[in-house]
Amino acid sequence: MQYQYIVSAHKASSVTASVSGRFRTPDETNLLVGKGNRLELFAWTTQENNSSSLQLVGEYSFNGQITSLHILHPSDRLTCLCLVFSGTAAQTNKFAVLSWDAATQSMMTESSGHLIEHTGRPTTESKLVAVDCEARAVIVYAYQGIVHIFPLVGTPSDSAWRSLLKATREARTGIEGEEEEEEEERHPYTVREQLVSGLRVPRYLAPPEDDGPMTSSGRDRGKGKGVAHSIRSSDMYPVVTRYIRELKVLDLQFLRRSSSSDSSDALSRQRQPAFAVLYEDANMARLVRAYSLDSAAAPQQQQQGSLLQPQTLWTSEHVEATASMLVPLARGAVLVVGDSALTVVAGSRAAVILSKRAARPTAFEWVDAQACERLLLADDSGTLSLVVLQYDASGHVRALFNERLGGISAASSLSYLADGCVYVGSQCGDHAVVRLHAEPLGSEPDEHDSADDVLAHPLGTSTSTSAGEARPITFVEVLKSFACLAPVVDLCVVGMGGGGGSVVTCSGLRSTPGLRVVRNGVGVETVAEVAGIGGVVSAWSLTAEISGSESHSGPLQQQVVLVLSLVDRTRVLGWTEADGDNVLELAELSEEEEGGWRLDAVTLAAGLAGDGQHAVQVTPRAVLLLQIMEGGAWRQCAAWQVPAPAVISAASAVGDQIAVAVDGSLVVYIEVRGSALACVAQQRLAHAVACIDVHSWAPPGQPSAFVAVGLWAEADSGSEPESGAGSVRLLALPGLQQTAAVSLRADAESAVPRSLLMCVLGGSAHLAVGGGDGRLHTFGVSHGRPTSGGGGCVRLGARPLALAAVRSGGVASVFAAGDHAAMLYAANENAAARLLCAPVDAQDVRCVARVQSRALPDALLLVTAGAVLRVATADAAQRLHVRARALPAFAAPHRVAFSAALAVYGVATIHALGGSAADQAADLADLMISDQAPSEVARFSVLGGAGGGAQPARVLGSVLLRAFEMPESLCVAALGGGREFFVLGTSTALPGEDDARRGRVLALAWDARARRIVEAGAFAALGAVYAVAPFRGMLLAAAGSRLLLLGWQEEESGGGGELAALCSQQTQIAALSLAVSGDYVIVGDVMASAAVFRYEADSSVTAQQQQPRLRHRLVPVARDYAGVWTTCVAAVPPNPPNPPNPSNPSAIAEQQRAITTDEPQLAPALLRDPTSERFVVADAYNNIFRAALVDQQQQRLLVEARWHVADQINVIRGGSLVMDVPDPDFPGVFRATHVFGTVQGAIGVIASVDDGRVGRILDRLQVNLAHLLPTPGLWDYDEWRSYASDQRMSRAFGFLDGDLIERFLDLAPELQRLVFEGGGGNGGGGEAKEAAERRRKAEYWADHARVEAEGEIAVLAQMSVSDIGEREPGVTLDYVVRLVECLTRLH
Repeated sequence: MQYQYIVSAHKASSVTASVSGRFRTPDETNLLVGKGNRLELFAWTTQENNSSSLQLVGEYSFNGQITSLHILHPSDRLTCLCLVFSGTAAQTNKFAVLSWDAATQSMMTESSGHLIEHTGRPTTESKLVAVDCEARAVIVYAYQGIVHIFPLVGTPSDSAWRSLLKATREARTGIEGEEEEEEEERHPYTVREQLVSGLRVPRYLAPPEDDGPMTSSGRDRGKGKGVAHSIRSSDMYPVVTRYIRELKVLDLQFLRRSSSSDSSDALSRQRQPAFAVLYEDANMARLVRAYSLDSAAAPQQQQQGSLLQPQTLWTSEHVEATASMLVPLARGAVLVVGDSALTVVAGSRAAVILSKRAARPTAFEWVDAQACERLLLADDSGTLSLVVLQYDASGHVRALFNERLGGISAASSLSYLADGCVYVGSQCGDHAVVRLHAEPLGSEPDEHDSADDVLAHPLGTSTSTSAGEARPITFVEVLKSFACLAPVVDLCVVGMGGGGGSVVTCSGLRSTPGLRVVRNGVGVETVAEVAGIGGVVSAWSLTAEISGSESHSGPLQQQVVLVLSLVDRTRVLGWTEADGDNVLELAELSEEEEGGWRLDAVTLAAGLAGDGQHAVQVTPRAVLLLQIMEGGAWRQCAAWQVPAPAVISAASAVGDQIAVAVDGSLVVYIEVRGSALACVAQQRLAHAVACIDVHSWAPPGQPSAFVAVGLWAEADSGSEPESGAGSVRLLALPGLQQTAAVSLRADAESAVPRSLLMCVLGGSAHLAVGGGDGRLHTFGVSHGRPTSGGGGCVRLGARPLALAAVRSGGVASVFAAGDHAAMLYAANENAAARLLCAPVDAQDVRCVARVQSRALPDALLLVTAGAVLRVATADAAQRLHVRARALPAFAAPHRVAFSAALAVYGVATIHALGGSAADQAADLADLMISDQAPSEVARFSVLGGAGGGAQPARVLGSVLLRAFEMPESLCVAALGGGREFFVLGTSTALPGEDDARRGRVLALAWDARARRIVEAGAFAALGAVYAVAPFRGMLLAAAGSRLLLLGWQEEESGGGGELAALCSQQTQIAALSLAVSGDYVIVGDVMASAAVFRYEADSSVTAQQQQPRLRHRLVPVARDYAGVWTTCVAAVPPNPPNPPNPSNPSAIAEQQRAITTDEPQLAPALLRDPTSERFVVADAYNNIFRAALVDQQQQRLLVEARWHVADQINVIRGGSLVMDVPDPDFPGVFRATHVFGTVQGAIGVIASVDDGRVGRILDRLQVNLAHLLPTPGLWDYDEWRSYASDQRMSRAFGFLDGDLIERFLDLAPELQRLVFEGGGGNGGGGEAKEAAERRRKAEYWADHARVEAEGEIAVLAQMSVSDIGEREPGVTLDYVVRLVECLTRLH
């Protein structure tokens, strides 16, 4: 095993920034939202009924984390630009200016670069970016005491500002005005593109050497040497560097100047931009200082070699000690927002001060940005407020008013859209689009269940709200909500059978905590169920309007008929619906109602005719046409008989079109004409028909122009399959002439089609084929002919598949019934969208049909094993579904575990205590220590599992922990004879203590009969118990700096047992996490990376005790000597001893065996040992690496792979999100081993690539995609994914970026060919010399091990783009496409 495949199953959902503006067109409001490294673009549209909605336009991935977004409004453009800034602790500061290309309907990069200050110290606070409201400049504070100003010259001429630019340029270059005219003639926003094989692919790499990086020479503290900073961009004007005296800047904003010409303030009289900083001085006092960029002094300062310092306009008096935000107002004033006060500062004195409820401000947004009168303000308690400013005649603020509007998620950003609608983005709660109302809407709802009263009142002294306590009113209406998992504090994987499962996460903070259930696949909820109907082979559903039901005497009625074909007969069930009636009474039709149906024969097909009054039933001997009469009775009105002894073997009826196969190979096309049947055409084929379909690729309401026919060979014993076996023919209507034929990609024995469906998915036509071996084949169709590419194939079990056209969440989908039911759907509504397959939460579905009525518009009729008939509704067709289990406000979930034996969840929550001390004096009496009461308390609760344990439901029981005791770890362990316990590790930090010096390990048992939690055992530890894990019937606990092995000892009286220490071992500083692999235990430390211990046990006999006693030891064997803070660790399962090989001797199987043969001479010796213990470690610098225990003599872990995740991984758990179904093309090559959760709300999957050569193919594909795939921002991929910490930054290797690799399937075929060939055979469009150099590097790194200076790392690495087909003989583009498709099924 050489590679780890890491991919996001649920992408980061934490919103770091959002802005709104006219980005695409001058008359459309757009919303841009930054989530991790993704930028989502929405359009705010208004419907005909004056209702508004937010529509997703596109999603764009960047090679960097988006930390802030800003809108630029150049005066020479009708649309605005978007400034994207990325600045993290371990990565360089990147920026990009984006625009919308109306011609190509795509996002373009106008300018990009990096900001590097070699002599500066990075700020310890967040990096700040501000944009001038007049679009003259952008200011960045990323280094202590230094601000960088980026001029935006695409604005109205300003002589003073241009003189400052000229002086700065001359001081940098030493050239006076030589290139000034040429530079000013250039448009400031230029798109760099690269012509590659006739394709226009925007570059994201650094500019070429002839257009090299711009460097600015500053005066290094008066010495006049050294590069102060470099801007790697040729598309922006020179940066202006200014030094300020403040080292701890909390916020920074440009000041506004008055628009009136007779303004008397100093800022309006001058023309240079000015900005204000909120800072904290050495005395911990907070002040505001305003600066102006004085262009007249700049040349003299440069020539004299002094520091470039902006001119100070004014410095305020001390503001509130908790002030953290600046809001620019008119006439150069600023609003200083603190936790408990709003202060207007205009000059050196505070003009107006208004007190407010204590809460930390998190975001602000103007409702009227021009007038600056109404300001929306959000805080961390989840409150949205409206601040109203009143001005006097001179334009100065004279009064402030603050009114609470309502409760929202703790907002990280606010973006005003239009018509009182605001987008609320959050880093720790659900995002929403809300509408603000002028009148109150009533009291805020109480979202938690009544069973959660014990969690809503954590002290357990109150179970209901007091009669006099009124809930606050709200002016906020939620229009649309978006689920957010951030931050994922903990998670557990709940198995659902077949190797797949769902993930339950502890998500949310403060006002919006809750448990989130992330499930792979489509959920099914039963509406009605009938048992005892055995032997069902096929099923159909049709809804007819009852004739004469539109009379004035009653409402309009519909009859829903369910036709069930059994082994030897037919049963007809149904129900009748009136207009507005939602009651479903499923029963068999009466004798009068079912009079026209042929019940003594098998039904091969059934359907509703186009007029909605007739139905078609096809039996082996005839095609029957039935009509529904008044009262719901059916009568036969026409029939088409098959001459004896021939029989109908396959049939399909859709609308007025019927296609049947008679006598095996005769295809007959029949149409419904009024109340009669007409035989239109007949065509005899050379081979027997296995299945047939007459669905339409045309728009709804139009008839089909083709009939799809699946063929198989005659079942003659001992004969070879005929040439027509395993193929599908397309016959044109009405003459049944053959127009196209496709062959299934499999061996002849299993390639027999058993079900066909012509469907339209994502705006394009497709042909879905269900094979007899459980494989689902898909082919794209254009103008009645299959497109090139060979189609796709996925295995869904071993039983023949039955396909049905359904709608899930309003989207057209294909339901494939089989051993493992699945839903086939398009990724989006684009014509080029790829098809995805999501599992369905229903086991062993025999057949399915769509139910369509007023009460159930998109329901399903499912026939499952066990003779059960279900009418159910399905979730929207998508890969992952997130369901929220809300908890009361300020009851944050901290740890979660699932007991499969008890089918219950254990949840540890931390509650913030609210209210005054007087109100809770009696409640806190038992919790007070030294007259100090805790601000938080902790609880452990047991929640019942709904849906077979798949999701947590009601609270069954709960216990309160001790005062100042917090939960730190939780697991389920079998102790004391196999009985399962919830094991909870805690920590206690008393008042006056900086760290937790004590903790406990609690063994908690759930008594289902008494419905209570019993403390079965407890162990007191010296230090916080940050991790616990079961181990060989014992328990491992990481307490402080020691690793403990605990065992369960039964009491002699037989009344119970207790936890006792068996042995302990010193670790390093403080053990935070641990994982177990066989006899080995890996421990993650707070500062000393990771260490591995081996468990040993032997028997010994002492003189006092004649019986042998088992001695336990934990022996340190190896460690990683890098000083990093680990967040979590996990053990990688070993390789399977003998991976299964393809059993079918087809061409693709032969190609697969040729490709997956390892070449030992190309692999380093250290990576060839499959028995080595391997571990995955995540650190606090957002990195992940894999280490192997190769040589225990050296006591050093070998780092085999490392990678920058760009998000902090909080937890890694073993398990998988998908069912373990072997892939037909790549059996045993990939194994999903772990699921992880991150701070930004991402759920990821880690998989092992057990075949070395397949890993190298994917590595080459990853490099080609990184170098050739157009990405917004033009930022460097290798730099972004490099392993970065405060000590070093080194190249990533050994990990495969699934998010990047799977984008290969979204490319057009010509772009896929370009990436596969490495840039059209010329190395990405470069010169021949550069292509030769890339090939030389590729050959070198493919034939040699990459070994660093200390000899720790050995891995195959590839340094540049290459032709994959040339470097890996036998590999084709079609093979790579199928390989990536297989990877998408891992999550």
